[in-house]
Amino acid sequence: MKRLTIKIKLVVSLLIVVTIYNSCEKNPISSQPPKEVGPEWIIYTTKNSSLVDNRINTVYVDPTNIKWVGTDNGVSRFNKDNWLKIQKYVEFSVKGGTSRKVNAIVASKDGGIFYGLAGGGLRRSNQFAGVNSFTSYNYPTLSSDMVYSLATDNQGHIWIGTGAGVTRFIPNASDPTTGNWRSYDSSSSIIPSEPIKCITINNNDNSIWFGTYTLGVVSYDGDLDWNFSMPSDQPFPILAMGFTFGNVGWFGTYGDWAYKYIVSTNEWIQYGDTSSGGNLPGYIVNAIAIDPSGVPWFGTNKGLTKLNGKTWDASNSPLPSNIVTSLAFDKKGNLWIGTANGLAEFNEKGIVE
Repeated sequence: MKRLTIKIKLVVSLLIVVTIYNSCEKNPISSQPPKEVGPEWIIYTTKNSSLVDNRINTVYVDPTNIKWVGTDNGVSRFNKDNWLKIQKYVEFSVKGGTSRKVNAIVASKDGGIFYGLAGGGLRRSNQFAGVNSFTSYNYPTLSSDMVYSLATDNQGHIWIGTGAGVTRFIPNASDPTTGNWRSYDSSSSIIPSEPIKCITINNNDNSIWFGTYTLGVVSYDGDLDWNFSMPSDQPFPILAMGFTFGNVGWFGTYGDWAYKYIVSTNEWIQYGDTSSGGNLPGYIVNAIAIDPSGVPWFGTNKGLTKLNGKTWDASNSPLPSNIVTSLAFDKKGNLWIGTANGLAEFNEKGIVE
């Protein structure tokens, strides 16, 4: 009887093991529930969020995936579901009162955030001391107090596009609020002394590119080599730019649609509306962003479009305005769209949180 009992117990144990094994194979146990696909669009305005103003001038995604939104009335900082308003510390005096208009935002390598003000110069907040700790920089340290654009190069230098050329700031390692300043304008470089609406780092070779009003685009290797190029027709102000693989640049203009520029051959190709072989809905291209697959997106005065793809405006989407002012992809592939009447978050496959 003892031997029979042992055999029965052994058979039962084997059956239990097999059952558990088969269950694991057929029905894997997950420690987390599957992610739900988010909506394609989320719209943020002053009515349904802590956005400080509906007029969006710039959207910037920092290296930690925090979104910074510069508006006509200050800055909104957005991280997941948390909003922070920054208004008092970007306020500056103008004729007849004060302004909080922020045109550009960029992060420095040490974690500071720079704000380009529309007539108030440059402000820098120290992330580690809190966003309420600010340093101000103004003319004549800057080429002009009107700041339109900002960029950080691979060396950690801050490039500032102003109303009268470009200024470069090289922060000190011991105290990044101080450093060396140098201006580039028609008296010291080939950059004209005029508004520089966009600055972009070309990651193909780490060169710095500047969009001008009258000289097309200017490039600089950061050391000695300066170059400029423009389409063969009348140059229009360059408002936006981005670079894709193969050292190909995309440039948005004020009044002349968009251009593709092949750096190696110095070839310019115009992209306009359907009559000229393009699909742009508007001839003023305020913003360009390159998606993770290398496809350019364009924000125009008449809506948003993807190169050779779909076009969105207020008639076929929840886009809060047809005037798109800024574009930026976050680290999860969502597109943030600044407009003249609110902020949109968009992903064709569903927003990824």
